Amino acid sequence: MIVRNMSRLFMIRVIVSVSVIASSTLHAAAPLPAQTSRYNRGDSAGRYRDDAGKIRHFEIKGGEAPLYDGGGREIGRVNKPVMLNVGAAKRMDLDGKPGMESYAWAWATDAGSGWIARDALIDPPPPPPAPDAKSERNPKPPRESDKLLTIDCAAGREKLAKLRHVDSKGELPKGGGGNRGEHYAGRNPGDLDYVYLLFAVPNVQRGGVAKDSLPNGSKFIPALDEKGKPIVEVMTMYRDDDLNQPVEVTFLYGRAEGGDTWGWLARANVGER
Repeated sequence: MIVRNMSRLFMIRVIVSVSVIASSTLHAAAPLPAQTSRYNRGDSAGRYRDDAGKIRHFEIKGGEAPLYDGGGREIGRVNKPVMLNVGAAKRMDLDGKPGMESYAWAWATDAGSGWIARDALIDPPPPPPAPDAKSERNPKPPRESDKLLTIDCAAGREKLAKLRHVDSKGELPKGGGGNRGEHYAGRNPGDLDYVYLLFAVPNVQRGGVAKDSLPNGSKFIPALDEKGKPIVEVMTMYRDDDLNQPVEVTFLYGRAEGGDTWGWLARANVGER
């Protein structure tokens, strides 16, 4: 009887051990792909860097300059050197003078991330070439939906709260506030709320980098493929930093109403998650 019980105990331990190994294998870290489609290409250059590979900080003329969202609303003022996202450019007429001005995307300033006039910066980088249908990154889609979707920043925050995604190495960040689902929802609670339009979905290496912002209440035009279906990416995020609680999150390809560049938006901001 003792031998039989010991044998059963041994078998239980073996089963538990195998289950643990299988679970660990299931959640083993795997690097993210460089791209998943012609529309979702990762490996973003991120911020402008100097010859030594360090992120550049661009000085501001006169010590202060306004920061705008993609709708041209002033969301704050910056008075410290700014980091700029490579490849992000926009033309808007906001200074009250004839003609449109060129803007660069300032990342993580004290007033948030948004557009700053290039002529407000000392030695700014030149704007990148205007994208077209043959662009390698964010090309023009075959078609567009005739149904415009309305941005709801607060709803997006609620649906993406407490979610987190893996980094380019396939690992959940340890501590800190990075890679959170709500980063792809309303970023500025209040009257000046907005969401980011992304170069790529954060399911590819160095994805999730902003290229524009869409004001709360503004319209988003979904892109369609050759068959007239929405161009989407579905990725996995995890609730409460727990790999055993996966949650599917969908991103839509498209552009802002009146905009001329395409990118990715979390669907939670315009509908279901």
